[in-house]
Amino acid sequence: MTAAPPVTSAATPSAAAPRLRVVGIGCDGWAGLPERSRGVLASAERIVGAPRQLALLADDPAAASALTAAFEQWPEKYWTRWGEVLGALDPAADVVLASGDPMFHGIGATLVRELGAEAIEVFPAPSSAALACARMGWALNETPVVTLVTGPAGREGTGAVVAAADRGIPFLVLCRSAESVGHVADALRESIVRRFAVVDDGSANGTGAGSGTGAGNGAGAGNGAGAANGNGAANGNGAATGAGGGNGAPQGSVAHVAELLDATVLTAMTNLGGPADGAYAEDVRRGTVGKPPTAAGDLTVLAVEPAAPARAWLTDGDFETDGQLTKSPFREMTVAALGPAPGALLWDVGGGTGSIAIEWARHGGRAVCIERDSGRAERIESNVAALSGGVRVVRGDAPQALRVLLDGDRPVGDGGDRPDAIFIGGGLTAPGMVDVCLDALKPGGRLVANTVTIESEAIIWAARADLEARGLPIGDVRRIGVERAGKVGSFTAWRQALPVVQWTVDKAAADRVTVDKVREQHP
Repeated sequence: MTAAPPVTSAATPSAAAPRLRVVGIGCDGWAGLPERSRGVLASAERIVGAPRQLALLADDPAAASALTAAFEQWPEKYWTRWGEVLGALDPAADVVLASGDPMFHGIGATLVRELGAEAIEVFPAPSSAALACARMGWALNETPVVTLVTGPAGREGTGAVVAAADRGIPFLVLCRSAESVGHVADALRESIVRRFAVVDDGSANGTGAGSGTGAGNGAGAGNGAGAANGNGAANGNGAATGAGGGNGAPQGSVAHVAELLDATVLTAMTNLGGPADGAYAEDVRRGTVGKPPTAAGDLTVLAVEPAAPARAWLTDGDFETDGQLTKSPFREMTVAALGPAPGALLWDVGGGTGSIAIEWARHGGRAVCIERDSGRAERIESNVAALSGGVRVVRGDAPQALRVLLDGDRPVGDGGDRPDAIFIGGGLTAPGMVDVCLDALKPGGRLVANTVTIESEAIIWAARADLEARGLPIGDVRRIGVERAGKVGSFTAWRQALPVVQWTVDKAAADRVTVDKVREQHP
């Protein structure tokens, strides 16, 4: 791209400064653009976009007769050269061309993040999600969307699809390529088999009886997902409903698994909005996880209709582990103590199996998992790929690795963010661990530390005393004990797990608000 006057930063706004215009275009090309978007393109001296987007205009006689602008492709790997690329854009002369709605997983959102909303003017076309929901008859506001476009390629990016399917409601997948449909089908197939298939001893795998936080979880009588779900409450599907719970093949049988595979419907929608006689003709193909459709091209949105009952929490059997696992129900109580929220960032220190970070991601957050052991780090990555997505693994010793993150390893924290929450599951006795974690947290962020040893517990009490001496919040400490029923010969008895001491503390806000301060300012 040739050099041009830089875009005025939003940090130094100018009333006279033009805004960089971003126009969304669909597979119907020039014919589908509203008059306002056509006018913006007609006024441009240069139109910048991807080859496919530019071709929608260049190959259209009507567009060619209306446009005088030069067409220019983004430079190779432009996302690694943002400073150079943005500096070459001239808001007065250039228009950026994007697919569909530029603010929906598109370059418009990236430009706003880099330049500020005041520097950008967006002219959207219908998003791929809006078109897909229109074809499926789904409410857009009620339909979750999972993207594979920006994540890892192949099967490595499908963990988020499994997490979405576990919600038990229809959702959309934005595919990276035509091959993504097969990757999604493979991931869902493995998830269903792991969750419902019978193991060698004749008991149900995955959601088996006695797993989760309630003794009645899993393949219980009368309900496809069990008479009680992960927290011990009655399943939303009710008794004798769901996949295989009193209907169809017995729970855990080969026939039951086959039913779930064939009942999980996949609809591959390619080139949505494209005219039948155009270069990007719309194509819709239906199949199932057992017999997945073959997408007609790379521009595919996949609609998934899960057949298996919903579940909120994973079971211990879902994880590959060497034993370093925060087990249920301690895992559920720990994640609840951390307070997951959509988009919130967690640092999981001493990841072990990665179970805390994975459950956090399944609740809508994003996470960085720090693990010093290379074998465990690889196992965490495998679990993330299979169960959640949304977790990046960092190999290193804490707290040294945490200091690296604080020094600006931007890719790790999704923009260099300070974490909203930190979980210490290992390494609590390492010198300076608590101090580094508290320093790293955002003001108002939360630290949760679990331990089963006297030595680590002593660290917690010492840290609380130090915080109290400085007039800072000291948090709460609780001791959690769980007993499970197990066989003793021909009888049944209670077996107690090692009790867990859990410390939860919120970092003081920069300006601590008290009731008295509020009353003074707002009598």
